[in-house]
Amino acid sequence: MKKALYGLKKAPRAWNSCIDKYFQDNFTKCPHEHALDIKVKGGDVLIMCLYMDDLIIIGSNLSMFEEFKEAMINKFEMTDIGLMSYYFGIEVK
Repeated sequence: MKKALYGLKKAPRAWNSCIDKYFQDNFTKCPHEHALDIKVKGGDVLIMCLYMDDLIIIGSNLSMFEEFKEAMINKFEMTDIGLMSYYFGIEVK
């Protein structure tokens, strides 16, 4: 995986295949929007939207949210940049 991500034309495809496999194992794909994955645990919901290399997460349970963030940081060496303020040039408040 690391070899595929550095300098090759197929890097985006390798990245998408890897992360998509992870989401298939842990989430349910939204039937109406291919970029949305949903996880329901008890009465709580976690919704994850992945577009290119941007990941937006919303949820009803803070501990479920934090657990997911920690898992993603460990698995994919990601960083948490905090609350969303802009997305595709649109200001979010």
